[in-house]
Amino acid sequence: MAIVLTNGQFYIKTSNTGRIQKTTNIEDAQIFYSCNVAMKKIRKAPSKCQGYYPFDTEDITCVTGAQKRQNRKKFSQEQRKMIYEKADGRCQLCGRKIEFEYATLDHVIPLSQGGIDSLDNIQLACESCNRQKASYLPDQFIDRITEIFMYQMEKKCGKSLRWKICHKLMMEIM
Repeated sequence: MAIVLTNGQFYIKTSNTGRIQKTTNIEDAQIFYSCNVAMKKIRKAPSKCQGYYPFDTEDITCVTGAQKRQNRKKFSQEQRKMIYEKADGRCQLCGRKIEFEYATLDHVIPLSQGGIDSLDNIQLACESCNRQKASYLPDQFIDRITEIFMYQMEKKCGKSLRWKICHKLMMEIM
């Protein structure tokens, strides 16, 4: 069994100093002896390994990103309604009200980050938020949204006194 971490384009390798690096050559990729050990590497450095998944180069018994999508649990209409009602019909990421037929289910901890495919790990999300969140962990998603907001506000209002005051206050509470 020869398991590597890939995002479909690059592979993870570890330098002599222990730093995580990316390579396009599968021959240079770090080899893991099990999917669990490979997932530990992802959890140890989530920002550097974001979007990467274990791939068995010899025997495809390790679940890859494409296989995860195919093997996802199908939630019944009753389960979907229960999740919808629990969320009061609101996207749990942006807070918008969503019609039941347009609601999507989002894994709080993405499957690619070691999350499980169960009701405890599912939340209601609008399609655009679900697409934006992708395989980010909840804290990573919040950090990314905050970074985008701060950049856009700086670009739009950077010189105004009001923005400078708001920016200072926001930086203190974050």
